[in-house]
Amino acid sequence: MRAAAPTAVALLLLACTPGARDPAPTPTTPPAAALAAPPSPPPCARRGAGPAPAPLDPTHAGSGVALAGLGDRTLAFVADEDDAALHTVDLDTRSAIARTPLAGRPAQVIVLGDGRVVASLRDRGLLEVLEAADAAAPLARRCLVPVASEPVGLAMTPDRATLLVASRWDHALTSFATDDLRRLGELPLARDPGAVVASADGQRAFVSHAVGGRISVVALGEGGAPTGARELSTDGVEWRPQPLLSKKFMSIALPPEPLRPPASSAPTPSASARRAAFDPFGGAPVVARRPASRVARRGSQGFALARAPSGAVFAPIALVDPGPETRGSGGYGGARAQTVIEHIAVVDAAGERADVPPVSSSLGTLGCQLPRAAAIEPGEEVLLVTCLGRDEVIAYDARAQIPGQPPRVGSVRDRELFRARVGAGPTAIAVDSARRRAVVFSRFDGELTILPAARDPGPTEHRAPSKEPAGELPVVVLPRASRLDELRAEGQRLFHAAGDRRTAFDGRACASCHPDGRDDALTWSTPEGPRQTPMLMGRLDGTAPYGWEGDKKDLEGHFARTMSRLGGSGLRPDERDALFAYLRGMAPPGEAAALAAEERAVTVVPPAASAAAARADLVARGDALFHSSKAGCSSCHLGDELTTDGARHDVRSATRFDAARAFETPSLRFIGRSAPYYHDGRYPTLLALVEGVGDTMGHTAHLSADDRRALVTYLESL
Repeated sequence: MRAAAPTAVALLLLACTPGARDPAPTPTTPPAAALAAPPSPPPCARRGAGPAPAPLDPTHAGSGVALAGLGDRTLAFVADEDDAALHTVDLDTRSAIARTPLAGRPAQVIVLGDGRVVASLRDRGLLEVLEAADAAAPLARRCLVPVASEPVGLAMTPDRATLLVASRWDHALTSFATDDLRRLGELPLARDPGAVVASADGQRAFVSHAVGGRISVVALGEGGAPTGARELSTDGVEWRPQPLLSKKFMSIALPPEPLRPPASSAPTPSASARRAAFDPFGGAPVVARRPASRVARRGSQGFALARAPSGAVFAPIALVDPGPETRGSGGYGGARAQTVIEHIAVVDAAGERADVPPVSSSLGTLGCQLPRAAAIEPGEEVLLVTCLGRDEVIAYDARAQIPGQPPRVGSVRDRELFRARVGAGPTAIAVDSARRRAVVFSRFDGELTILPAARDPGPTEHRAPSKEPAGELPVVVLPRASRLDELRAEGQRLFHAAGDRRTAFDGRACASCHPDGRDDALTWSTPEGPRQTPMLMGRLDGTAPYGWEGDKKDLEGHFARTMSRLGGSGLRPDERDALFAYLRGMAPPGEAAALAAEERAVTVVPPAASAAAARADLVARGDALFHSSKAGCSSCHLGDELTTDGARHDVRSATRFDAARAFETPSLRFIGRSAPYYHDGRYPTLLALVEGVGDTMGHTAHLSADDRRALVTYLESL
């Protein structure tokens, strides 16, 4: 795959109309009529003079659902990625009143202070700015704004003057002035940034990361431009008790005891109390003392953030145990314990630390393993989290200190208030605090669910593992013009089926290790030794044989071995084929270069032509090095796609924990987005890999520092 995209971007930037910050052209004497004409408004500016939607989110954070008031109506703008459209829903009449086709597939939507609506088009590298002329009519496009590839997260600063955009593919945070969408600044971040929310004082932005176990705290300078970032870890610790020998409970997964101070003088419970405590469906906390071991867990699934009235930021995550960095005995990970545990990290308002309390209990397969969105009802301090795969929204106590609980809560179950069942694929949520209600978008079913956003949801039914609202919740079905075909839709559900023991004994979903078809940036313990999770998107076809050892000639054989090691009951052949169809339909995000004529007419081009041209030159230099005999890279990574020669090579990378000495040549598709590197993930960056392998893999030891930088820049462009 050759690097045409950067060149195309550079040409686009050079050819289009100068942006607001470009140098002014040489002045000429205008005619008298032109002197009298009023200046035309910026293309992205609001043009209407009538009432405009007023944003309702006090934290100014974007989501797949944005709420706004317009007259006596409460509207929900819904970003429907599968329909490439923005739906307008009247929440009071519970009716979908308009559908606006977009220039791409929207990830999030936000309502600006003056009522304009901005959608992040993740597949196009664009922001689409729209305006509502009439609530019951489709929105009118005002402009398209190029941004770093795969924009997902949106947020505004409290003064509503700055729009923040987190781009996942190009791992960057970009800021724009909300009045005319001129670019203020851009800052590179760690890989896979997602949700973003500004601090209450507007001096910082908090950014989640889908993988890597981190939250970035970004300093915002005067005017809202990002000036620097530091990372807070969301890795945690589990105190794993030794299993009990009681035959009565040997056939079920028992929740361990809650964390207690070592000097606790709690009385020993009675036998009946101990039996109730081990009920996996909601018994009393276990207080029995049992020997425990300390297990390090890695933070993952960082897709959501929500800011509380106190200024603290809640981050629903999963804590993962990938096993020891040695050769495993069976599947992927350590002992046959719960591999993925739900948790909530809390970042203080100043952004100085992330509190990830030790965990000592879990809900097993009933936990929220795939959190995807979060919002807080500020009046009662209720945190609402959407759980993909389980098709639930879980309400948690968002107070800093919960009465009756230890100062550092050891389990999210101590915070849980209730659960609500919603449509398949809940990926977005927004709160209407005036009416104490939440609106949830279920992407797979294409519908909205309205549920209570209160500490007490009203009449409830007690079910495992907690209570949930009784009766049917209001649902609004969106009028989609397009959707996934039946086969891919079934594969989409199977891929995210958390808690389903068909995939894994502990309810892991495919998306647990491959979020959005990519990789989790983790190295797992396997029978062959420690192995890094590979990316799936774009790498299924043309990359055989499969596995790091290249010992499976076809995808079906590799899949069968994976399912066997996960210990699930397995999928039928038709379910497997649906899963493959869904994965093959995944495409990498595009860039703003491929604009239609009508799109170019309303596109605001940032003044970055010189930077794009310089990068294009560096990529071309790296391309030439890669394909030269001087480096020797292209002798194993073949063709324009740079996939694989299908052979195994001993590049002296094996360690004492590896069962094999030779490894299959991996595909280089999208390699810049899949750190860490090598079969065991030993190199955190591509530059570290190029400098570390010397002449054992290609010939890079003699390259100059500039040549290595050019080679890495080329690899990052693939």
